[in-house]
Amino acid sequence: MFKINPFIRTWEGFTQEMGPGRLFITLLLLLCFLFLPLNRIVIAQETSGIKMIEVIGNRRIEASTILSKLRTRIGDIYSDDKIREDIKNLYATDYFEDILIKSETIDNEIKLIISVKERPILKDIIFDGNDKISTDKLKEKVTLITGTPFSNKHVKENVERLRDLYREEGYYEATIIPVIDRVSDEKASVTFFIKEGKKIKIKEIRISGTEKIPEKALKKTLKTKRYKVLTSWLSSSGIYKEIEAEGDVDRIRDYYLDRGYIHVQVSGPEIEIIEEGKWMRINFDVMEGEQFSIDNIDFRGNDIFSKDEIKEVIKSKEGMIFSRSMLRGDMSTIIDKYGEKGYAFAGVTPDITSDEDSKKVDITFVIEKGEKVKVRRINIAGNEKTRDKVIRREIRLSELDYLNTSALRRSFQRINNLNFFENIEITPESVTKDMVDLNVKVKEKPTGAFSMGGGYSSVYGFVGMLDLTEGNLFGKGELLRFKGEFGELRTSYDVTFREPWFMDTPTSLTVNFFDTVRDFGNYNINSRGGNIGVGRSIGEYWSGGVTYGLQNINVSGSPPYPLEKGESITASVTTSVARDTRDNYWDPHSGNKNSLSVEYADSFLGGNNAFVKSITDTSWYFPVVLDTTFLIHGRFGIGEGLRGHDFPVNEKFYVGGIYTIRGFDYGRASTLCTFSGCSPTGDLLGADKELIFNIEYIIPLVKEARINGVLFYDAGSGFAEDESVRLSELRTSVGAGFRWLSPIGPLRLEWGYNLDPRPGEQQGIWE
Repeated sequence: MFKINPFIRTWEGFTQEMGPGRLFITLLLLLCFLFLPLNRIVIAQETSGIKMIEVIGNRRIEASTILSKLRTRIGDIYSDDKIREDIKNLYATDYFEDILIKSETIDNEIKLIISVKERPILKDIIFDGNDKISTDKLKEKVTLITGTPFSNKHVKENVERLRDLYREEGYYEATIIPVIDRVSDEKASVTFFIKEGKKIKIKEIRISGTEKIPEKALKKTLKTKRYKVLTSWLSSSGIYKEIEAEGDVDRIRDYYLDRGYIHVQVSGPEIEIIEEGKWMRINFDVMEGEQFSIDNIDFRGNDIFSKDEIKEVIKSKEGMIFSRSMLRGDMSTIIDKYGEKGYAFAGVTPDITSDEDSKKVDITFVIEKGEKVKVRRINIAGNEKTRDKVIRREIRLSELDYLNTSALRRSFQRINNLNFFENIEITPESVTKDMVDLNVKVKEKPTGAFSMGGGYSSVYGFVGMLDLTEGNLFGKGELLRFKGEFGELRTSYDVTFREPWFMDTPTSLTVNFFDTVRDFGNYNINSRGGNIGVGRSIGEYWSGGVTYGLQNINVSGSPPYPLEKGESITASVTTSVARDTRDNYWDPHSGNKNSLSVEYADSFLGGNNAFVKSITDTSWYFPVVLDTTFLIHGRFGIGEGLRGHDFPVNEKFYVGGIYTIRGFDYGRASTLCTFSGCSPTGDLLGADKELIFNIEYIIPLVKEARINGVLFYDAGSGFAEDESVRLSELRTSVGAGFRWLSPIGPLRLEWGYNLDPRPGEQQGIWE
């Protein structure tokens, strides 16, 4: 107070001594003295032309480059605004750490002097103290590049990148201190001094505030997981990742919103370092609110379909608990329904009102159908090897067709099912109010593969393998494959050629030659022959085919009764029909495939065997949560000889093994020889009938590598000619395994557990 008041009194005393009149005159003179010179300078600068611009301080950057970044030019009138913008533009180049623009007035003309200090060139990047993470991995993370200018800002950004890397690896308390060492005026090195600390694992995840939904159910939705000694070493689970943890907030919120809690609030994650820095606890906090149900569903702008037509296709129903994900699905369904009528750019916005007293919501779908559009042109890009027609024939739209969203989706599926491309984009581009260009962009992947290898199969013992495949021969979509297997129990050679569009029609032509020898212990079966077949697409999902096959069968050694030693020839015609709606042939998640085939062999076709064999096969795929898939598969086969002929041994059904009932050796869930002279465990005879059921739950493990895990339950058996098919006789197993969709084809490793082993049978088998 005493420091302020004396000053105030002094000023007041001064004004009293001056008097009002003298004070006014004094202030006026003072203002004139202060502002007149400044006004004269501003006027001079604004009316004077710039005679010269000089650049100083630059070493590497050419003066012409600097001048090119300026708005100010020689001859321009001086402008403070332009000068400020010039400084901003020069800083934006990131070449300079200091910029000063001065002006000198000579004979009423101005000379600009641009003084710059260039950023140093990065000579070297050094890491000190990193034991847990290699220098190479750290260098991959930083964006600093030696030989280029850098700034303190760049260094700080890279400190954060390195800190994020350490957090991803579990070193949450790692500290990184950067030191810039000026080697010369032009060069500098950056050293990152690192104190890694201990790896901190997640011991506990808490979700507080949960009263209406169990905390356990919420934790299952999180990507952040508690560290588990037995399993976490297989992946990075149990290690804190900031991006995943922040995403978990949305996952918790989504879980509540899908169960009607429309006012839910979720906060977090909050991190606690516990037990002297050894462990981490992650906390989320939830305010649940009340659960709401749907009272009324209405539509605005629906002048194409009636309310009842739209209500029939959406999943949200009046009286149901509100679900946001279901609402989003309904929006897509309505858009697709309009898209099928040519309104490809239709939009749907939900208008939701809630009644806090009744705990109900009203949903109004506001529909803007837009214009009906046609396809003007279909453009294909990115196909360096594959011919345009191979892609074009899979597109379910033609030029001048109305754009149809379901046809677009089906086109994507068909192109993807070719298995020629690792990325596919189909994008409609507006060219006029009612016309679009359909741009199809693909990125090709290798379709040829040469592989050699060996391994062990429970079916065929130790095997060697040679495979040469080209799935897109000459870019025409044709398949040529040579495959050889050399094993203890099986040797085979197989050559296949397939033309999917014979004579540019939706008719396939397949030619196949094979030679196979199988060792059954006391006897061998050698099958040698070939097939030629044609197939035809029938509509969008149906197909049919006819195949003629001719093969020589030689049974040698000492086959058990009732098998006979000797040679025979089978000439047959196989007819088949199939319906396939799977979204992806190679890794399906939805849809189904159903097929029926009947093979008829007789002497008039060129052989001496006579039989009929039919197989019915069905597979149904259902998408579940988190990209997992549920599969139900069933197969029934039956064969019998005609006019006194036996059903050939190589045509019989061998139930048991990785392709039928896992947990059993090949063929041993089928009919076995139990007569005298057979081996103690029973020789394989094959079956005249088979019934197989498989249930699988498929879990993606590494999506990028296309590796899946599978849990399964199998039931099935083979039955002799005189046996009835009885469900009580089915053999059963459970198990788990891994599958990899490799470049050379699907590979499987599965373990089956026989639920009811008989004498001499193993209970668990790897296949």
